[in-house]
Amino acid sequence: MKNICKRTLCAVLALGMALLPAGATNWGLWYGNGLHQPPNGEDTVQTLAKYGAYYMGSADEKTLYLTFDCGYENGNTAKILDTLKKQHVPGAFFVVGDYLKTAPALVRRMGDEGHLVGNHTNNHPNMSKVGKERFTSELTAVSSQYRQLTGRRIAPFYRPPEGSYTYDNLSWAQSLGYHTTLWSVAYADWDPASQPSYASAKQTIRARAHNGAIILLHAVSSTNAAILNDLISGWKAEGYTFKALSALPGIKNPTVNALPNDAAFAVGEKRAAFTAFLIDDANYIKLRDAAAALSGTEKAFAVAYDAASDSVQLSRGGAYEALGTELSGMRDAAVVQAGAGSQSITLDGEALTLKSYLIDDANYVKLRDLAQALDCGVAYDNATRAVVLDPAAKYDTE
Repeated sequence: MKNICKRTLCAVLALGMALLPAGATNWGLWYGNGLHQPPNGEDTVQTLAKYGAYYMGSADEKTLYLTFDCGYENGNTAKILDTLKKQHVPGAFFVVGDYLKTAPALVRRMGDEGHLVGNHTNNHPNMSKVGKERFTSELTAVSSQYRQLTGRRIAPFYRPPEGSYTYDNLSWAQSLGYHTTLWSVAYADWDPASQPSYASAKQTIRARAHNGAIILLHAVSSTNAAILNDLISGWKAEGYTFKALSALPGIKNPTVNALPNDAAFAVGEKRAAFTAFLIDDANYIKLRDAAAALSGTEKAFAVAYDAASDSVQLSRGGAYEALGTELSGMRDAAVVQAGAGSQSITLDGEALTLKSYLIDDANYVKLRDLAQALDCGVAYDNATRAVVLDPAAKYDTE
C-alpha cells in the first residue's frame, strides 16, 4: 500500500492535473532564453510580487536559493543535510503533514542545523481547487504540527503542491503571512523508480542555473542526494553564493548567513565556550556570553532589557545575572540566519554604534565593536585561530 501511495504521488507530480478551474495556474517554465538565463514562467516576477510571491530572486545577483520538497521520506534527506552542513549552505525544506508525523527527527534536524522549514500543505491537494476555509486549514495544520514538534515557528514560505494556484490562493497565503514560493530551476527528479543518471542530472541543473535562481529538488531523489555536493562545489567555483529564502529581495528584514565559528575563545588565560558566528568574516558573539565570561573582571557589565523602549541596557561594573543558557559553545549547524536587531543597545545610558544581529532571538554583537566599547583588549592568533579577550588591557585599534 505504501509503495502504491508513493507511485500515485509521483504520477500526480509528474503529470499535474489535466483540468484546472477557471483562472487557475499550473506553474510551468520555458527555458528557451539560453544557458544560465532566467526562464519565462506562467506569471511574471512583477505579477507575483503583488502577492509577496516569488519564483526567483534578483537576476542581477549571482545568488542561488536551494529548496527541497519533502512529500515522504525515502532515505535521502539525511545525506542532503550532511552535504549542506559540509558545504555550509542554507536550504529550505517544504514539508507536508505526513512528513512531520513519519520523519520527526529529520524535521527537527532541519531546524537545528539552521535551515528553513516551509509549508507544503497538510494533505498535498491541488490548492487551486479548494475554497478559502480548506486552504487555510491545510496551512494552519502544518504550522501547528511543526510548532508542537519543534517549538519553533514555521518559516513564512508556502509552496503549492504541483505548482497549482489561483490569484485568490496567492492572496490568502499572503494574508496568512506566507510568501508563495515557486521555482525557476527544476527537472524530472520526483520518481524514485525512474531516476535520471548523475551525468544528465548535473548537466541539466547546471545549464538551467542562473542569477537569482530558486532551485527545486525533491528529497526523495537518490540522484539529488548523490550529486548535490558536486553541484554546490561547481556553483561555488563559478562564483555563485547561496542564501536562504529569508534573504530574497523585497523580504521585510532580510537575513544574512552566519557561519558557526569554532575559533578558540578565551578571556585572559581561561577558555570561554562562546557561541559565535562569522558574518562577513567578522566574529560575532552572543552578548550574554560576553557578559557571563567577563563577570568578575575589570570589564564586567550587567545586562538589562527595557520592553517599553525595546532596548538592551549595559552597565559597566554591574553584576551579571546568569540565565543558564550562556557559554554553550559552537552551534552544530550548517549555517544559520541572522536578522537585524530591532533593539537599541546602550552602555551606561549612551547609545552604542556596535554592529549587532538577532540569531534565535538572542543578541549577537561584533566582537571588536564590543571590545572597543568596553575598552577591553582583544588579540588574535592566526596560527591557532585563537581569539583572546584581555580585561586587564586596553583596546588597541591596531
